[in-house]
Amino acid sequence: MTDAPSLALRYVVCDACGTVFALPDDPAEPDACARCGARPLRELRGVRGPDAYFAP
Repeated sequence: MTDAPSLALRYVVCDACGTVFALPDDPAEPDACARCGARPLRELRGVRGPDAYFAP
């Protein structure tokens, strides 16, 4: 997969419930957990792209 377009996702984790989300890289996206409503979400830095978190 060379030159595969990125979906510009950012990966965040909710430390309250342990849920990891892949969210669009959109500043208007809310920073509250969609599962439990806790704030803030912690961004998993260094993990970018459509499948970076799920692929080795």
